[in-house]
Amino acid sequence: MSPTAQPEPAEPLAAAMLLAATGGLLDAFVYLNHGHVFANAMTGNVVLLGISVLDRDPSQAVRHIAPLGAFFCGVLTSRLVRDRLGHSARFYGLLLEITVLLFASLLPGGFPEMAYTGLIAFVASYQITSFRRVGGLSYSSTFVTGNLRDMAVGLYDASASRDRETRKLNLRNARSLGLICLCFLIGVSAGAFSAPRLGNHTLWIAEPLLIAVLLLLYARTKRQSS
Repeated sequence: MSPTAQPEPAEPLAAAMLLAATGGLLDAFVYLNHGHVFANAMTGNVVLLGISVLDRDPSQAVRHIAPLGAFFCGVLTSRLVRDRLGHSARFYGLLLEITVLLFASLLPGGFPEMAYTGLIAFVASYQITSFRRVGGLSYSSTFVTGNLRDMAVGLYDASASRDRETRKLNLRNARSLGLICLCFLIGVSAGAFSAPRLGNHTLWIAEPLLIAVLLLLYARTKRQSS
């Protein structure tokens, strides 16, 4: 079986929550400190790109094109690496994100913004492509629209179900997605608080979160192989 044919691995809920907090932090930090563009929320970038085009503001439009292009390239790169390395690509992807964010945190404030946002968007796209399942659920660690939708559906299905086990499962899934959304909000708040105070050093907050995810995945892999 080729690596791409393998089922998508699921990460622990704690890892998904930490990744969501990281995603929220990155979006708030980049938006506030680097030209009002998003690192993860490409829908927001497309909306703002369209507004900039209609406002005939080419300089602002280009700001949104850079992260869109970097995000696209990051997704392609993550799939290429996955085809070569299989599921171990997730570990290498996390190491890459940790390294790139550390490097970006040390860059001066005068570093070109489009290059900076492109760099962050690239590693963010790697995260969203590599980490998409928790338990039996699909989720996103970098935006909340789908998570909120599935949480609402889970709550409705739980209330409509007459089977006790099905109801418990739907409630558990809704709770997991709710916790992921909450952690994303916490990450946004941390990024918004730190960005004007710490500047690029705000990215230091993401480092222990991603290292903890790396350790959680490593521990799960060791348990499964023993």
